[in-house]
Amino acid sequence: MGGHIPHLFGAHYFLPNENHHFISSESDSYYYEVYIGKQSISVNRGDCVYMINSDKKSAALVRGAAKINSEHFAVLIRGYAPENKTSSITNGTVLPYVNGCSTKQIFPPDRPGDPTLQMLHIPPYSSEQVHHIHSTTRAVYVLSGEGKSVVGMKDKSFAHPLTPGTVAVLERMCPHHFETGDQGLVVLPVHVWSSVPSAEHNHPMFNGTFTM
Repeated sequence: MGGHIPHLFGAHYFLPNENHHFISSESDSYYYEVYIGKQSISVNRGDCVYMINSDKKSAALVRGAAKINSEHFAVLIRGYAPENKTSSITNGTVLPYVNGCSTKQIFPPDRPGDPTLQMLHIPPYSSEQVHHIHSTTRAVYVLSGEGKSVVGMKDKSFAHPLTPGTVAVLERMCPHHFETGDQGLVVLPVHVWSSVPSAEHNHPMFNGTFTM
């Protein structure tokens, strides 16, 4: 498996300076591929790729059909083909988030539910939020700093170190959160699907259910 470190609960970690290709499972509702390290990628018509450029100072959204070379991290998403875009990833975060964290929308979704690339800054001695899950995959590139990714439930949890160049793929329903120590952490997550509150909060199991 080389630098691919799978854990229970659908978390996968890829070490810096290694080349890997991760493909979504057959049971996943959305098809995606994650390319780690030096990769030559063929993007078919109707698909697109979110990628970190070689200088690590900008990102690109590339519409197929195209042939690209990726040096660090790229996520191909099938059946989604917006226009080509580029954006800086050096200007820092501007949107306040929980626990002292902040975010930046590098490529915000054009429509609710579209994929998105974000930047998340977690300051020292904090965490991105409480332990949580998502209904779709997050593919995360560590841009700078150090911390750890915690996955699992209660006493069955696992912590994996996060250093620059590490990639974490957290599949749907994977219980997780990120933490920092004496260094902050800047990560770039690709959301394969950007959740729509009205769709996920209007839940038949939630309606008429009351906590004690």
